[in-house]
Amino acid sequence: MANIPFMNPALLSATDLPIPDPVETPKALNHLDLSEPTLLNPMLEGYRRLYALDQLDSYHWQGMVEVDQFRIHVQVYEPKFHDDSHDEPQQVKGSVWLVHGYLEHSGIYQPIIKEILEQGFSVLAFDLPGHGLSNGTIAGIDDFEDYQKVLHAIADVVGDAKALPKPWHGIGQSTGGAIWMHHLLEYAENRQLPLIDRVLLLSPLIRPAKSSWWHNTVGLGIVRRITRQVPRKFKRNNHNPEFLRFVRLQDPLQPRSLSVDWILALARWMPVMEARPPCRIPVWLAQGALDQTVDWRYNHEFIRRKFRLQTSLILEEGSHQLINEREDIRAALTGLIPAFLHAKYKRQYY
Repeated sequence: MANIPFMNPALLSATDLPIPDPVETPKALNHLDLSEPTLLNPMLEGYRRLYALDQLDSYHWQGMVEVDQFRIHVQVYEPKFHDDSHDEPQQVKGSVWLVHGYLEHSGIYQPIIKEILEQGFSVLAFDLPGHGLSNGTIAGIDDFEDYQKVLHAIADVVGDAKALPKPWHGIGQSTGGAIWMHHLLEYAENRQLPLIDRVLLLSPLIRPAKSSWWHNTVGLGIVRRITRQVPRKFKRNNHNPEFLRFVRLQDPLQPRSLSVDWILALARWMPVMEARPPCRIPVWLAQGALDQTVDWRYNHEFIRRKFRLQTSLILEEGSHQLINEREDIRAALTGLIPAFLHAKYKRQYY
C-alpha cells in the first residue's frame, strides 16, 4: 500500500466540501434506511471524499442506528457488477460485518472494504460508541456488554435487507476482534446460533501488551478519581509512514485522548472471557509478530483453546494495525481474505 487513498483535509477544503467533524457531520445523517438511497449533502460528500469511500465501486448507504444512549454511525456497501460475459447475472455472495479497533473508526478501513467488495461480498461497517461519527464518551465505554447491544441493535435494523444477503461473516481488528469473540463464545455457551458463521481476527485483543500501563488497575483507579480522559500518545502501530502521518496529523476523526473507563471495562471483561467454555466455531487469525499493542502470544494461545482455529497467519514483519500496513508486509493478508470469504465447511458450533 505505497499510497494510501485518503485525502489531505486542506485539499478537501479547496473543493468547497466541509472537513468531517465528530459534532457537526452526524447531524447530516438520518436513520439508516437500506430501502432507499442515502441522500447526499455536502457534509456526507466531504466525509466520503476524505476517506476515499467515493472511489469504491459499490452502492453505499449511510445512517444512524439508535441503541440505548448511543447513536451509532453505520455504513453498508453492496458491490456493483459490470461483467456482462456471464450467462446469468452475478449475485452478491454474502456479507461481512467489519468492526474496527480502539481509537480508530470505520472510515480508515477503505482498503479492506475495497478488497471484500472485489470478492463479491457486501460490507457493513460501523463506528463504535465514542469513535468516528458515533456519539458517546470519547473512546469510552462503561461495559463491554454495550458493544453486544450495538451489534444486536444493528442486526434488528438490517436483518432482512437485500443489500446484506447471508451468509454473514465477521472481520474484527483488535477490539473489533474482541467484540466478535465475546459474541461467539456467549452464543455458543447458550447453545444459540450467532449472527455470523465465521470470523477473521486481525491482531485481536484479549490481553494488552505486558509493557502497557493499562495492567495497573490500582493505579488506574486512582487516576480515575482525578480524570476520566488521558492524552493519547500516537504509537507507530504499523510500518506505513503515510498512514501514520495521516492518522497523527490529518485525520479529524481520530480521538486525541483515551478513556480510563474503557480501560477499567477491559480489565473487568478479560476474566469473564477466560471463564467462558470453548466452542467449535471456526476462526481465521492474522497477527503481526512485531505487535506491541496486544500480548499477541497469550492471545494466540487463548484463541487456540477457545475456538476451532482454521488458519493462523503470522506476519513476521507486521505490527498491530494490519488494515493499512505497508503493502509488502500486508501481501499475505491480502491473499488470506478471499480464502476466508470463500471457505467451505460443515456448520458446527458446539
